[in-house]
Amino acid sequence: MKIRKDKDILLFTKLGSFSILFGCGVLFFQIGSKTVMVLGGMSILVGIMMCIMALVASTKPKTELIRDERITRINEKAGYNAGWLIMLAVTILFWVDKIWSLNIELKDMYYTTIFVGAYSWLILRWYYNKRCIE
Repeated sequence: MKIRKDKDILLFTKLGSFSILFGCGVLFFQIGSKTVMVLGGMSILVGIMMCIMALVASTKPKTELIRDERITRINEKAGYNAGWLIMLAVTILFWVDKIWSLNIELKDMYYTTIFVGAYSWLILRWYYNKRCIE
């Protein structure tokens, strides 16, 4: 198994290693706050994931990582429509809160928006990919 060592792979690995070191430093010098502990743990987790992603990407040939025009078009179209769905979800939540006085917290609207955006993008990307193949 040949591992590529171009500058993009090395930069991504360096960022992952820096994130792990930052998380270890945060955990070592923490004051006792749970928020700081979670920040350090998440930083370590992100660093490990970045290093694994760099390792997986470095084992593939460079021609396999280049996206073709069809995939780029599908991602753009799914992102555009997911953006409109996010706007629709925020508008509906806002007006439902105003009409029925549900006292929806901003944090709940934030999580709902992230949920709607991420899953609608994934579903739309899958749908457009299936539609282009047929």
